[in-house]
Amino acid sequence: MALLPLLIGVAFAILFYRAADYERMSPWAWTAASLGVTAILLFLGSGLFLMIIAQLALFGGLWWYNVRRQGFKS
Repeated sequence: MALLPLLIGVAFAILFYRAADYERMSPWAWTAASLGVTAILLFLGSGLFLMIIAQLALFGGLWWYNVRRQGFKS
């Protein structure tokens, strides 16, 4: 098992936790989503580049959801 993709996945999970806490959303849900993406990509044996792209896409999706959620509140 490659250690570098796992460490990058954990680093992204920490980033997601901090971002969700900053946005006043559930940090554990964002962390679980990030770790889920990491686990699936490690299981499939995809490369490091694809993992980073998938994490950035997940971040973009969660950011878009948060923007829409805040728009509906106001």
